[in-house]
Amino acid sequence: MGSSIFLLLCVIGLSHGSSEKIYNGTECVPHSQPWQVGLFEGVNLRCGGVLIDRRWVLTAAHCSGSRYWVRLGEHSLGRLDWTEQIRRSGFSMTHPNYQGALRSHEHDLRLLRLGTPVFLTRSVQPLALPTTCAAAGTECHISGWGTTNRPWNPFPDRLQCVNISVVSSADCKAVYPGRITDNMVCAGGRLGKDACQGDSGGPLVCGRVLQGLVSWGSVGPCGQEGIPGVYTNICKYVDWIQKVMRNN
Repeated sequence: MGSSIFLLLCVIGLSHGSSEKIYNGTECVPHSQPWQVGLFEGVNLRCGGVLIDRRWVLTAAHCSGSRYWVRLGEHSLGRLDWTEQIRRSGFSMTHPNYQGALRSHEHDLRLLRLGTPVFLTRSVQPLALPTTCAAAGTECHISGWGTTNRPWNPFPDRLQCVNISVVSSADCKAVYPGRITDNMVCAGGRLGKDACQGDSGGPLVCGRVLQGLVSWGSVGPCGQEGIPGVYTNICKYVDWIQKVMRNN
């Protein structure tokens, strides 16, 4: 409890990682994304994540910290919402075929087990895993606390949301030749509506189902017309996710 209070009191000194941020988002309806997770090292936000079980969080493999303070039930990071729950991550499992972002972005997912299960409330709820893959044109959204397009407020205090749609594999492969596999799903590409690679590990949500994790994207300016973001295609990993949770 003492550590949780310390984190809440220190949040005004929050700093963010330097990459993979939500771009041109608008404030989410408070607590409309009850599965949204913030992964912190001390008071520094490192990555996003998604609650998929009372004791398990899914994030990107390239979020490589050893242990995190896991913050759930958040909307504003600068003040108490009185809905927060804070846990410490313990055991973690990176997908065994992930080779690192410098070699390949494929299999970019990692499971974190919380030290103690969360209490399910209106503001803290797991997100369902998919039973089918999302088709091109499916309407989705992403969320996170990353930078916006407002230069006077580069790190938003409140959770941001962006509506985007799934892009066909063929169109995405044309943008990123030789880099897109069936284990990736692309979304976005509308001018000014993008994730700027999103908050790493944050959820791509389609119809209240987890279809992707923010993984990578263009190295150029965010929000370019016709340049989608690339997400880990969760429908390809449901068996592996469930096996890890069942055996650990």
